[in-house]
Amino acid sequence: MKVLLALLLPALTNGFTIANSPPTSTRVPSSTTALQSMKSTYDEVTSKVYQTLGLQVTDFTQTFNAQTWSDPTSGVNGAADWLSEANPKFLTGVSYCSRVGGNAGEVFTLNIWMGPSYDVPNMLLEFGQKPDGTYAVTADYVMRGSTPIGSDPQMMECYYGPSTIDAWNRAYSSAGATPLGPALAFESRLLDSPAKIAVGNIGQADADAVVKNHVDTFLGWLEGAQQVPARSRGSFNLRDDKIRQYFYKGEYNKNVAEFGEQLGGVVAAVNTGPTAEAYVGGGS
Repeated sequence: MKVLLALLLPALTNGFTIANSPPTSTRVPSSTTALQSMKSTYDEVTSKVYQTLGLQVTDFTQTFNAQTWSDPTSGVNGAADWLSEANPKFLTGVSYCSRVGGNAGEVFTLNIWMGPSYDVPNMLLEFGQKPDGTYAVTADYVMRGSTPIGSDPQMMECYYGPSTIDAWNRAYSSAGATPLGPALAFESRLLDSPAKIAVGNIGQADADAVVKNHVDTFLGWLEGAQQVPARSRGSFNLRDDKIRQYFYKGEYNKNVAEFGEQLGGVVAAVNTGPTAEAYVGGGS
C-alpha cells in the first residue's frame, strides 16, 4: 500500500488541465443488467450542479486512463470525472462517479468540495438501486474548519438546524427504511457528521426525493453564502487537506479490498480528485 500511495499521491496533487469540451451528458458505465433506474435522477442533479456552478470537465481522470474502467473478475464497470468552476469562486472541485454491477448494484456519486473563500460544508452524495430492487441513499454535509461541530451556534443554525434535521427524519421515515451500517474504513468514518443520512431498502420515489432535496439545500446555501475574510481563509487549509486525504484513504481501502491493489488504487484516485493543493480554482 505504501508503494502505491507513493506512486499515486504526486499525481493527485495538481497538473491536470481542462478538457477540450465537456461531455454532452453524464458519463456512466455500460451495463448488461436491468439496473440504471436512477440514472435519470443522476443526470438531473449533475446537470443542475453543472449549470448552476458554471463547471467544466478537467482531464484529471484521463491522466489515470480511468474516465471509464472495468473489472472483469467482478463484472463491475465504472466512470469518473473531476470538474472545476470555469470562473473560480466557491469550489475546490466536483466529482461525478458511477459504477454498475457486482453486489452493490448501481452506485451514482456526486461530491462537491468547497474552496477556502466560503465557510459552507462539503456535500457528499451516493445513491442507486440495489440488486434486490430496493434503493439506498447516503448523503452528508461535512463540517470544515477548525471549529468543532456544535460549538458555533450560527453554523449550527445555518447548516445543521431544523431543515437539515427534518430531512434526516423524513429519510428514515420512508416506507421500509433500514439504516445502513457505517463505512468499514476508519478514515471514511472520520468525515461523518451527525446529519449524515445512510438509508436503504426504500422506494425509488423516496430515494429520488432525498437526493434532490440534498442537492437543492446545498445550492441554496451557496446562494446566500457570505465570503470568509481573506485573513481567515488560511485556517481552513490544514483541515480541508486532511479531509480530502482521509477521504482518499477510505476510498483506497474500500476499493483495494474489492478490486485489488492495482485497479483499486486507481479507482480510489479518480473517485477522490486532487488531494493536495486542493484550492486550485477554489479561491477568490
